[in-house]
Amino acid sequence: MGFAAYGLSPTAGWFFAGIPIFSLMGLYGPSAQGIMTRRVSPSEQGQLQGANASIMGMAGLVGPGLFTQVFAAFIGKQANWHLPGAAFLLASLLMIVAIPLALRATRTQEAT
Repeated sequence: MGFAAYGLSPTAGWFFAGIPIFSLMGLYGPSAQGIMTRRVSPSEQGQLQGANASIMGMAGLVGPGLFTQVFAAFIGKQANWHLPGAAFLLASLLMIVAIPLALRATRTQEAT
C-alpha cells in the first residue's frame, strides 16, 4: 500500500502522508528472515542466506534500470499518459503479485 500511496500522490503533502504506511514495510524483512531461518536446518543456513543475498543482488541490479525507465517513459515528451508515480505503481503491482507467492511458500508442509 505504501508504494501505491506514493504513486497516486497528487501533491507532496499526500506523498508525505504515505510515509507512515510505507514505513510498515520495514517490519517485513526481519519477519521474513525469521520465518525462513526456522524452515531450514542449521546446516542449511548458509545456503539460505546466500540465496537471499543473491536475490537481493539481482534486484539491486535490475531494479534501478527498470524503475528509471518506467519513470522516464511516463514523464517524457512522448508519454501518452503523464504519470510521475508510475514506477511506484509498478512496485506496488510487483508486491501484490509477490504476496500470494510468499503465502504459498510459507505454508507448512502439513498444509500442502
